[in-house]
Amino acid sequence: MENTLFTSPNIDDAKIYASWGMDISFMVPWSITPEQYKEITGQDYKPVE
Repeated sequence: MENTLFTSPNIDDAKIYASWGMDISFMVPWSITPEQYKEITGQDYKPVE
């Protein structure tokens, strides 16, 4: 049986969050790839050191 009550954020959610001005870097690498991050934000993903 599939749990449909909750799904993790995906690239569509990331695009919405970014359009709201949110920092979506927290979504890499769990929900989106660094390449998708760059596609959405126009910036390279830089992990926190």
